[in-house]
Amino acid sequence: MSISFSAMRAHRPQHSGFTLVEVLVAVALGLLLMAGIITLFSGISGTNKVQSGLARLQENGRFALMRMETDMRMAAGQYCSSTTGASVKGTTVPVLPSRAPMVYARDLNLPDSNINSIDATGNPTTASAAAAYVLSPRWFIQGYTCTTTACTPALTAANTGIPDMGLAVGSRVPGSDVLTVRYLRGSGWTVPLNTCSTPTGGTIAGGTVITVAPQTGDDPFNMTAGLALVSDCIAPAILPISAVNVGSKTLTVDGNVLAGAPGQLCNGSSLRDARLFDFTNDFVTVSYYLVFRGDDSPDARPNSAASQRLIPVLVRSENGVAQELVRGVDLLAFRFGVLQGDGNTRLMTAAEITTTSPVGCAVAPPGTTMEPGCLWRSVRTIEPHLLVNSVDEVNTIDAIGRSYRFDGTDYPIPAASDTLPSGLQVGNMNRREFIGYFSVRNGNL
Repeated sequence: MSISFSAMRAHRPQHSGFTLVEVLVAVALGLLLMAGIITLFSGISGTNKVQSGLARLQENGRFALMRMETDMRMAAGQYCSSTTGASVKGTTVPVLPSRAPMVYARDLNLPDSNINSIDATGNPTTASAAAAYVLSPRWFIQGYTCTTTACTPALTAANTGIPDMGLAVGSRVPGSDVLTVRYLRGSGWTVPLNTCSTPTGGTIAGGTVITVAPQTGDDPFNMTAGLALVSDCIAPAILPISAVNVGSKTLTVDGNVLAGAPGQLCNGSSLRDARLFDFTNDFVTVSYYLVFRGDDSPDARPNSAASQRLIPVLVRSENGVAQELVRGVDLLAFRFGVLQGDGNTRLMTAAEITTTSPVGCAVAPPGTTMEPGCLWRSVRTIEPHLLVNSVDEVNTIDAIGRSYRFDGTDYPIPAASDTLPSGLQVGNMNRREFIGYFSVRNGNL
């Protein structure tokens, strides 16, 4: 039997493709779906960046305040307390004068300052002392109120070791304050009764041998030649030390010791716990300020006229050795609660303390006059303000997200290209203000 060609065509299966309309509809639906996925992903990514930035911001702000609190509560701290313990008669309110060490060393060489000794007018000098003098606690706290061009009082790297302001890597951030505090830390070592080579009624001279007796719980006795502070909680004094014998627990007074140091200083006390401290290392100078660091990313967008991305960093400098604490601190300001001579406490800036008449100062330490800036002796609280950013930019942040509030003032930021007081562009970052309120432990009874 034969089958015709036309019959075979009639029974062949019919195959047909998508029409052009169907293809276009499918492509359009696919694009819409893809756009939705991209939009969703972009939104989730932006939200994640914002949340991560806020989390970092919160962590950095809290850590910075926690670290600063330790130093600021100890500001001007001395062994036992920073006051003499005897009130002054005839004052408007009970006044306990500050305890001030007597210095029998020619050179102090305090870090982050030009304080090598104190002259007859009560001012610091880089010269060596020719006679013993009282080291007023006024010099244990020093703040600086800074604008974008200068600080009050004047602050330069030449007389403090703190970097000068500028819009460059390693420079101090313009428009942010600086604070330096000094205090005595460590346990010291007991000075036994009548063990000094100079008797109680004599005068300490070069070659005098002082003995210490570390007690259980004291720091290891590892002192080296330098300066020693001896205190029986009443009359502290600073002595130069030329040699230390760790094995025999003895120290030899330097031949350049200034005249007049009584032998009672090194012979202990039957009534009080007389102790000797390593003044060179245990009396620390701590400074807080902001500096610029460069962004390590090669793709970082420049945010300043420096043609690179700069990141403001909070630095803690101890005895001249700087340590980076947190990144992303745009502004730093300090306020000080000052107890004035009439018993009232006033919140002041460093500039106000510097320029205020000494009439409001509390009674000066015995042996001193009303030294310049004497209100620094009466600082009872320190209030740091930090403006912290999220470090990384998020392009989806709007003008409201860029705006911030600092030191009681609102700052609306309509554009990311607007500039901060430091000279940096605002960028697309969140910012929050963190405020601490710390009582100076050694200045409050």
